[in-house]
Amino acid sequence: MRGRFEYTVHSNKSSIFANCQSTFAICNKYGNILCMIDLTKYLNDTLCIETKVVSLEKSLFQQLPLFITASFTIQETSIYEKRICLLIAKNLENVPSPDQLSKQMVFVRQKVGFPVVYVFEKIVSYNIKRMIQKGINFIIPGKQLFIPALVMDLRTMPKTLQKDAERFTPLAQFLILYHLQKKPLDNFTAKQLTDKFIQPYRSISRSVNNLAELGLCRLTGGKEKHLQFVAKGKSLWEQAQAFFQNPVELILFTENTLDNKQACLSNINALSHFTMINDENKRYYAIGKTNAKNITVETNKQDGDNRIELWRYNPYPLSDDGFVDKLSLYLLLKDDTDERVQGELERMINQMQWLEE
Repeated sequence: MRGRFEYTVHSNKSSIFANCQSTFAICNKYGNILCMIDLTKYLNDTLCIETKVVSLEKSLFQQLPLFITASFTIQETSIYEKRICLLIAKNLENVPSPDQLSKQMVFVRQKVGFPVVYVFEKIVSYNIKRMIQKGINFIIPGKQLFIPALVMDLRTMPKTLQKDAERFTPLAQFLILYHLQKKPLDNFTAKQLTDKFIQPYRSISRSVNNLAELGLCRLTGGKEKHLQFVAKGKSLWEQAQAFFQNPVELILFTENTLDNKQACLSNINALSHFTMINDENKRYYAIGKTNAKNITVETNKQDGDNRIELWRYNPYPLSDDGFVDKLSLYLLLKDDTDERVQGELERMINQMQWLEE
Protein backbone atom coordinates (compact mmCIF):
# COMPACT_ATOMS: atom_id res chain seq x y z
CA MET A 1 0.00 0.00 0.00
CA ARG A 2 1.34 3.43 -0.88
CA GLY A 3 1.20 5.84 2.06
CA ARG A 4 0.63 9.50 1.32
CA PHE A 5 2.82 11.82 3.35
CA GLU A 6 2.23 15.49 2.73
CA TYR A 7 5.03 17.88 3.50
CA THR A 8 4.37 21.60 3.37
CA VAL A 9 7.02 24.25 3.80
CA HIS A 10 5.92 26.94 6.21
CA SER A 11 8.94 29.21 5.85
CA ASN A 12 12.30 29.76 4.17
CA LYS A 13 13.62 26.47 5.42
CA SER A 14 12.65 23.28 4.62
CA SER A 15 10.20 20.54 4.05
CA ILE A 16 8.71 17.39 2.28
CA PHE A 17 7.52 13.80 2.70
CA ALA A 18 6.90 10.81 0.52
CA ASN A 19 4.45 8.28 -0.76
CA CYS A 20 7.08 5.61 -0.38
CA GLN A 21 5.74 2.61 1.56
CA SER A 22 3.11 1.82 4.12
CA THR A 23 5.23 2.25 7.22
CA PHE A 24 7.34 4.99 8.62
CA ALA A 25 10.06 2.46 9.41
CA ILE A 26 10.37 1.43 5.76
CA CYS A 27 10.70 5.07 4.75
CA ASN A 28 13.55 5.46 7.19
CA LYS A 29 15.18 2.29 5.84
CA TYR A 30 15.65 3.99 2.49
CA GLY A 31 16.39 7.38 4.05
CA ASN A 32 13.65 8.94 1.92
CA ILE A 33 12.26 11.24 4.59
CA LEU A 34 15.62 12.75 5.49
CA CYS A 35 16.54 13.01 1.82
CA MET A 36 13.29 14.85 1.05
CA ILE A 37 13.72 17.21 3.98
CA ASP A 38 17.16 18.07 2.60
CA LEU A 39 15.66 18.46 -0.88
CA THR A 40 13.04 20.97 0.20
CA LYS A 41 15.50 22.93 2.31
CA TYR A 42 17.86 23.05 -0.67
CA LEU A 43 15.14 24.27 -3.04
CA ASN A 44 14.01 26.89 -0.53
CA ASP A 45 17.48 28.19 0.25
CA THR A 46 18.76 28.08 -3.31
CA LEU A 47 15.74 29.24 -5.31
CA CYS A 48 14.00 31.32 -2.60
CA ILE A 49 10.68 29.57 -3.15
CA GLU A 50 8.15 27.76 -0.98
CA THR A 51 7.74 24.15 -2.02
CA LYS A 52 4.95 21.63 -1.59
CA VAL A 53 5.69 18.07 -2.57
CA VAL A 54 2.86 15.55 -2.89
CA SER A 55 2.27 12.11 -4.31
CA LEU A 56 2.14 12.02 -8.08
CA GLU A 57 -1.43 12.25 -9.38
CA LYS A 58 -2.93 8.75 -9.11
CA SER A 59 -3.98 8.49 -12.76
CA LEU A 60 -0.40 9.27 -13.83
CA PHE A 61 1.19 7.00 -11.25
CA GLN A 62 -0.86 4.06 -12.53
CA GLN A 63 0.67 4.51 -15.99
CA LEU A 64 4.18 3.87 -14.70
CA PRO A 65 5.58 0.33 -14.84
CA LEU A 66 6.82 -1.63 -11.84
CA PHE A 67 10.51 -1.26 -12.72
CA ILE A 68 10.12 2.51 -12.21
CA THR A 69 7.91 2.48 -9.10
CA ALA A 70 10.08 -0.17 -7.45
CA SER A 71 13.27 1.84 -7.92
CA PHE A 72 12.00 5.34 -7.17
CA THR A 73 9.62 7.13 -4.84
CA ILE A 74 7.40 9.07 -7.24
CA GLN A 75 6.43 12.60 -6.22
CA GLU A 76 5.64 15.91 -7.87
CA THR A 77 6.21 19.57 -7.13
CA SER A 78 6.34 22.93 -8.89
CA ILE A 79 9.38 25.09 -9.52
CA TYR A 80 8.53 28.62 -10.61
CA GLU A 81 5.02 27.41 -11.52
CA LYS A 82 6.42 24.60 -13.69
CA ARG A 83 5.09 21.16 -12.79
CA ILE A 84 7.89 18.67 -12.08
CA CYS A 85 7.84 14.89 -11.60
CA LEU A 86 10.41 13.79 -9.01
CA LEU A 87 11.99 10.34 -9.12
CA ILE A 88 13.68 9.89 -5.74
CA ALA A 89 16.14 7.01 -5.71
CA LYS A 90 15.33 4.38 -3.08
CA ASN A 91 18.56 2.39 -3.23
CA LEU A 92 21.81 4.25 -3.86
CA GLU A 93 23.66 0.98 -4.35
CA ASN A 94 21.56 0.04 -7.36
CA VAL A 95 21.24 3.29 -9.34
CA PRO A 96 20.86 2.71 -13.11
CA SER A 97 23.66 3.80 -15.42
CA PRO A 98 23.47 7.31 -16.98
CA ASP A 99 22.39 5.70 -20.26
CA GLN A 100 19.52 3.93 -18.52
CA LEU A 101 18.60 7.05 -16.54
CA SER A 102 18.40 9.03 -19.76
CA LYS A 103 16.07 6.48 -21.38
CA GLN A 104 13.91 6.21 -18.25
CA MET A 105 13.65 10.00 -17.96
CA VAL A 106 12.35 10.28 -21.52
CA PHE A 107 9.98 7.35 -20.96
CA VAL A 108 8.46 8.80 -17.76
CA ARG A 109 8.22 12.26 -19.37
CA GLN A 110 6.11 10.75 -22.15
CA LYS A 111 3.82 9.11 -19.57
CA VAL A 112 3.28 12.08 -17.23
CA GLY A 113 3.53 14.95 -19.74
CA PHE A 114 5.93 17.23 -17.84
CA PRO A 115 9.67 17.35 -16.96
CA VAL A 116 11.16 14.54 -14.88
CA VAL A 117 13.91 15.23 -12.32
CA TYR A 118 15.93 12.59 -10.46
CA VAL A 119 16.78 13.15 -6.79
CA PHE A 120 19.85 11.44 -5.35
CA GLU A 121 21.20 11.74 -1.82
CA LYS A 122 24.67 11.37 -3.30
CA ILE A 123 26.28 10.14 -6.49
CA VAL A 124 29.86 9.55 -7.62
CA SER A 125 31.51 12.47 -9.42
CA TYR A 126 32.23 10.67 -12.68
CA ASN A 127 28.56 9.80 -13.06
CA ILE A 128 27.61 13.42 -12.41
CA LYS A 129 29.76 14.45 -15.35
CA ARG A 130 28.18 11.80 -17.59
CA MET A 131 24.67 12.81 -16.52
CA ILE A 132 25.38 16.45 -17.36
CA GLN A 133 26.75 15.44 -20.75
CA LYS A 134 23.54 13.51 -21.47
CA GLY A 135 21.28 16.36 -20.31
CA ILE A 136 19.73 14.38 -17.45
CA ASN A 137 17.75 16.47 -14.95
CA PHE A 138 18.89 15.81 -11.38
CA ILE A 139 19.15 17.28 -7.89
CA ILE A 140 21.64 16.34 -5.17
CA PRO A 141 20.29 18.26 -2.14
CA GLY A 142 22.86 20.59 -0.66
CA LYS A 143 25.27 20.10 -3.56
CA GLN A 144 23.93 20.56 -7.06
CA LEU A 145 20.82 21.22 -9.09
CA PHE A 146 20.99 20.55 -12.83
CA ILE A 147 17.69 20.85 -14.70
CA PRO A 148 18.33 21.68 -18.36
CA ALA A 149 14.58 21.24 -18.97
CA LEU A 150 14.18 24.46 -16.95
CA VAL A 151 17.57 25.90 -17.94
CA MET A 152 18.99 25.61 -14.40
CA ASP A 153 22.49 24.70 -13.26
CA LEU A 154 23.14 25.64 -9.65
CA ARG A 155 26.06 24.28 -7.68
CA THR A 156 27.17 24.64 -4.09
CA MET A 157 28.13 28.26 -3.36
CA PRO A 158 31.21 29.07 -1.28
CA LYS A 159 30.46 29.34 2.44
CA THR A 160 31.87 32.88 2.46
CA LEU A 161 28.85 33.99 0.41
CA GLN A 162 26.24 32.91 2.94
CA LYS A 163 23.52 35.51 3.38
CA ASP A 164 22.77 37.26 6.66
CA ALA A 165 20.29 35.59 8.99
CA GLU A 166 16.63 36.30 8.29
CA ARG A 167 14.98 33.66 10.49
CA PHE A 168 15.76 31.65 13.59
CA THR A 169 17.55 28.39 13.08
CA PRO A 170 15.46 25.59 14.65
CA LEU A 171 17.80 25.33 17.63
CA ALA A 172 17.93 29.12 18.11
CA GLN A 173 14.12 29.15 18.15
CA PHE A 174 14.14 26.37 20.73
CA LEU A 175 16.60 28.30 22.91
CA ILE A 176 14.59 31.50 22.98
CA LEU A 177 11.34 29.61 23.66
CA TYR A 178 13.02 27.73 26.49
CA HIS A 179 14.37 31.02 27.89
CA LEU A 180 10.90 32.57 27.76
CA GLN A 181 8.99 29.67 29.34
CA LYS A 182 11.21 27.26 31.26
CA LYS A 183 14.37 28.80 32.70
CA PRO A 184 16.33 31.97 31.86
CA LEU A 185 19.46 31.29 29.81
CA ASP A 186 21.17 34.62 30.44
CA ASN A 187 24.90 34.32 31.20
CA PHE A 188 25.14 30.78 29.79
CA THR A 189 28.13 30.06 27.57
CA ALA A 190 27.91 27.94 24.42
CA LYS A 191 29.70 25.14 26.27
CA GLN A 192 27.18 25.24 29.11
CA LEU A 193 24.28 25.18 26.66
CA THR A 194 25.89 22.24 24.88
CA ASP A 195 26.03 20.28 28.13
CA LYS A 196 22.55 21.32 29.22
CA PHE A 197 20.73 20.35 26.02
CA ILE A 198 23.09 17.59 24.83
CA GLN A 199 23.61 19.20 21.44
CA PRO A 200 26.76 19.47 19.29
CA TYR A 201 28.87 22.47 20.25
CA ARG A 202 28.93 23.70 16.66
CA SER A 203 25.11 23.68 16.47
CA ILE A 204 24.76 25.56 19.75
CA SER A 205 27.42 28.09 18.72
CA ARG A 206 25.68 28.68 15.38
CA SER A 207 22.34 29.16 17.14
CA VAL A 208 23.75 31.64 19.65
CA ASN A 209 25.33 33.60 16.80
CA ASN A 210 21.99 33.50 15.01
CA LEU A 211 20.28 35.11 18.02
CA ALA A 212 22.99 37.77 18.13
CA GLU A 213 22.79 38.49 14.38
CA LEU A 214 19.06 39.07 14.71
CA GLY A 215 19.66 41.57 17.49
CA LEU A 216 17.96 39.60 20.27
CA CYS A 217 21.01 38.96 22.42
CA ARG A 218 24.53 40.21 23.08
CA LEU A 219 27.62 38.06 23.54
CA THR A 220 29.72 39.40 26.39
CA GLY A 221 33.01 38.40 28.00
CA GLY A 222 36.36 37.21 26.74
CA LYS A 223 37.16 33.91 25.07
CA GLU A 224 34.10 32.21 26.54
CA LYS A 225 31.21 34.43 25.40
CA HIS A 226 28.17 34.71 27.65
CA LEU A 227 24.64 34.96 26.27
CA GLN A 228 22.69 38.06 27.34
CA PHE A 229 19.21 38.69 25.93
CA VAL A 230 18.38 42.32 25.13
CA ALA A 231 14.84 42.24 26.56
CA LYS A 232 12.68 40.23 28.95
CA GLY A 233 9.41 38.36 28.90
CA LYS A 234 6.68 39.62 26.61
CA SER A 235 8.89 42.39 25.24
CA LEU A 236 11.44 39.83 24.00
CA TRP A 237 8.63 37.67 22.58
CA GLU A 238 7.26 40.62 20.61
CA GLN A 239 10.70 41.63 19.30
CA ALA A 240 11.27 38.07 18.08
CA GLN A 241 7.99 37.73 16.16
CA ALA A 242 9.47 38.51 12.72
CA PHE A 243 12.02 35.69 13.01
CA PHE A 244 9.99 32.72 14.20
CA GLN A 245 9.20 29.75 11.97
CA ASN A 246 6.22 27.44 12.16
CA PRO A 247 7.58 24.56 14.26
CA VAL A 248 6.08 21.89 11.96
CA GLU A 249 8.28 20.76 9.11
CA LEU A 250 6.59 17.54 8.02
CA ILE A 251 3.08 16.09 8.42
CA LEU A 252 2.26 12.38 8.36
CA PHE A 253 -1.17 10.72 8.65
CA THR A 254 -1.93 7.55 10.59
CA GLU A 255 -4.75 5.46 12.02
CA ASN A 256 -2.62 4.61 15.06
CA THR A 257 -2.38 6.31 18.43
CA LEU A 258 0.83 7.16 20.27
CA ASP A 259 1.44 7.36 24.01
CA ASN A 260 2.91 10.38 25.77
CA LYS A 261 6.32 8.71 25.92
CA GLN A 262 6.48 8.81 22.13
CA ALA A 263 4.95 12.19 21.33
CA CYS A 264 3.37 15.34 22.79
CA LEU A 265 -0.21 16.27 21.99
CA SER A 266 -0.38 19.28 19.69
CA ASN A 267 -2.66 21.53 17.64
CA ILE A 268 -6.32 21.67 18.70
CA ASN A 269 -5.74 18.97 21.36
CA ALA A 270 -3.22 21.24 23.09
CA LEU A 271 -5.28 24.39 22.55
CA SER A 272 -8.29 22.76 24.22
CA HIS A 273 -6.04 21.85 27.17
CA PHE A 274 -4.90 25.44 27.66
CA THR A 275 -8.15 27.25 26.75
CA MET A 276 -11.93 26.82 26.67
CA ILE A 277 -12.11 25.68 23.04
CA ASN A 278 -13.66 22.25 22.41
CA ASP A 279 -11.33 19.34 21.69
CA GLU A 280 -11.57 17.01 18.67
CA ASN A 281 -11.55 13.22 18.52
CA LYS A 282 -8.69 13.44 16.06
CA ARG A 283 -5.28 13.24 17.74
CA TYR A 284 -2.45 15.57 16.77
CA TYR A 285 1.01 14.38 17.82
CA ALA A 286 4.28 16.32 17.84
CA ILE A 287 7.76 14.81 17.76
CA GLY A 288 11.16 16.21 16.84
CA LYS A 289 12.18 15.22 13.32
CA THR A 290 15.45 13.75 14.62
CA ASN A 291 13.41 11.40 16.85
CA ALA A 292 11.23 10.18 13.98
CA LYS A 293 13.39 7.13 13.32
CA ASN A 294 12.48 5.78 16.75
CA ILE A 295 8.77 5.51 15.96
CA THR A 296 7.17 2.88 13.73
CA VAL A 297 3.55 3.46 12.73
CA GLU A 298 1.42 2.44 9.81
CA THR A 299 0.15 5.17 7.52
CA ASN A 300 -2.82 5.46 5.20
CA LYS A 301 -2.79 6.48 1.55
CA GLN A 302 -4.36 9.82 2.37
CA ASP A 303 -5.81 11.34 5.55
CA GLY A 304 -5.81 9.10 8.59
CA ASP A 305 -7.73 9.49 11.83
CA ASN A 306 -4.68 11.05 13.47
CA ARG A 307 -1.82 13.27 12.43
CA ILE A 308 1.87 13.23 13.31
CA GLU A 309 3.75 16.52 13.14
CA LEU A 310 7.52 16.32 12.73
CA TRP A 311 8.90 19.43 14.40
CA ARG A 312 12.03 21.35 13.51
CA TYR A 313 13.11 21.09 17.15
CA ASN A 314 12.34 18.64 19.96
CA PRO A 315 9.06 19.69 21.65
CA TYR A 316 9.62 17.57 24.77
CA PRO A 317 11.88 19.89 26.82
CA LEU A 318 9.34 22.69 26.27
CA SER A 319 6.22 20.61 26.92
CA ASP A 320 3.71 20.92 29.75
CA ASP A 321 2.02 17.74 31.04
CA GLY A 322 2.35 15.96 27.71
CA PHE A 323 1.18 18.94 25.62
CA VAL A 324 3.31 21.17 23.40
CA ASP A 325 4.28 24.51 24.93
CA LYS A 326 2.03 27.54 24.58
CA LEU A 327 4.35 29.70 22.50
CA SER A 328 5.11 26.97 19.97
CA LEU A 329 1.39 26.26 19.82
CA TYR A 330 0.76 29.91 19.03
CA LEU A 331 3.35 29.80 16.21
CA LEU A 332 1.72 26.65 14.87
CA LEU A 333 -1.83 28.05 14.79
CA LYS A 334 -1.39 31.80 14.33
CA ASP A 335 -2.35 31.62 10.64
CA ASP A 336 -5.43 29.43 11.24
CA THR A 337 -8.50 31.01 9.67
CA ASP A 338 -10.92 29.87 12.41
CA GLU A 339 -11.96 32.95 14.43
CA ARG A 340 -12.52 30.82 17.54
CA VAL A 341 -8.94 29.55 17.36
CA GLN A 342 -7.60 33.09 16.94
CA GLY A 343 -9.64 34.33 19.89
CA GLU A 344 -8.38 31.58 22.20
CA LEU A 345 -4.78 32.07 21.05
CA GLU A 346 -4.98 35.76 21.88
CA ARG A 347 -6.40 35.03 25.34
CA MET A 348 -3.75 32.37 25.97
CA ILE A 349 -0.91 34.78 25.17
CA ASN A 350 -2.49 37.60 27.20
CA GLN A 351 -2.69 35.30 30.23
CA MET A 352 0.92 34.08 29.92
CA GLN A 353 3.03 34.26 33.07
CA TRP A 354 6.29 35.53 31.61
CA LEU A 355 9.62 34.67 33.21
CA GLU A 356 11.79 37.51 34.54
CA GLU A 357 8.93 39.98 34.72
